[in-house]
Amino acid sequence: MEDIFVVKRCNKIIIHGRRAGDSQHDRPEATSWYRINDTRTGGFIGDGYDHEEDARHECKRLNAVSSTTVARESSG
Repeated sequence: MEDIFVVKRCNKIIIHGRRAGDSQHDRPEATSWYRINDTRTGGFIGDGYDHEEDARHECKRLNAVSSTTVARESSG
């Protein structure tokens, strides 16, 4: 059975401000964050995760719960 919830990597750009009197901006940082995508609806679950392993762990949990629910519904 295909997973319902999958991890999606998203780009995040951190732009550093500048204080009065500073002549140069720090360079923007390119980094990533992770969201859980519901493949049935195309929507996202939760607020997102800074670490991919945290998002993957939550996806496993959600997929395990949903596969148990689907099995109960089809046998009942």
